[in-house]
Amino acid sequence: MTLVRRILRLLGAALAFGVYVWFAAVQNAGRVKRRKAARRRLRGSR
Repeated sequence: MTLVRRILRLLGAALAFGVYVWFAAVQNAGRVKRRKAARRRLRGSR
């Protein structure tokens, strides 16, 4: 029973980590798009 509990805890931690990374990426998506657009504008003006 201990092995099953350990595997479930590991799967739960992996799921929580994945949700955390996804949430951070969704929050920063707009900022990243603005930064990339600014970089494209700078590259195009040379």
